[in-house]
Parts: sequence; structure tokens; C-alpha cells
Amino acid sequence: MTLIRHLLLFGVLLGASTASAQGSSLARSDRAATISKVPAEVLVVLAKEEPGEIDPQLKKLTALRRPPFNSFRSMQILSRPKLTLTPGKDALVSLPNGRRVKLTLLRVMPDGRYKVKAAINRPGKSDYLPLLQVVASAGDPFFVAGQTYQGGTLVVGVIVDPKKTTQ
Repeated sequence: MTLIRHLLLFGVLLGASTASAQGSSLARSDRAATISKVPAEVLVVLAKEEPGEIDPQLKKLTALRRPPFNSFRSMQILSRPKLTLTPGKDALVSLPNGRRVKLTLLRVMPDGRYKVKAAINRPGKSDYLPLLQVVASAGDPFFVAGQTYQGGTLVVGVIVDPKKTTQ
């Protein structure tokens, strides 16, 4: 009897998710058609485990106070390039270690968040190492770390925010 209940519940949930997916794809296509460009900002930060100062602009970012980023005891902003993300087109940001970050806006979600792909190329190569795909809320940064530079680690933050203006 319980197996039948579980199968019925699964069938109901599957039907609901299919109906929801059909509705959300329509909403997504409507929303994506209205948004052609989205401003973004990239934070390029040099983080070190040795004691030092943390840039005051970074202290307010809660993601940097949680693992694995909270192991860094000094953080300095190296650059803050602004760019525009266009759905399906790559945007490139040069890093101080010779690599480049490639950001691609994959889609605008029905709830207004942004699905973004981030990748970093290897020096001297044209290929990119895929890092992650993330769904980010407007104004909430996501971070990628791991590139070594000047005795520390480059931490790259991306803020997708349509309310900001790019320069």
C-alpha cells in the first residue's frame, strides 16, 4: 500500500513539475526577449593567509567571511572592471597573472536571477577551463578563487546587477 502511495505522489509531483516547467519556459522566453544587456562588475582581489589589511569595501561582503575565503587574513582589490553581459556572448576580463576570465550570461531566470558561466583560460592557450555555472541574484556577488599570484591567491568576484551602469 505504501509503495502505491509513493508512486502516486511521484506521479503528481512529476506532473506538477512538467506543468511548472512549461509555464516557466514561456516566462523565461518573454523575459529574455526584453533584456538584451546586463551590467556587471568584476572584483579582482589578491588574498593572502598572512596577517594584513582587508580592504574596507570587501569587509561588507558576507561571502568572503565564510569558508573557504575566511582563511585569508589580508585582501586587496587589484581592479574592478565594469562590463556588459549579453545573453549568449562571451565577455573577457584580463587577470594580472596573464589569464583571462570568460563570463557568459546563459539566461535570465523567470524570477529575475541570472545564470552565468565563468571560465578561466590557461596562459599561452586559447582553450578555457570551465569553472562553474551559477544562478546569481542581482547585486549578490559570487566568487571564484585558486589562481596563484604574488605569493597569494587571486579571488575573482562577479556582481551581476542591472541597476548599475557600466562605463
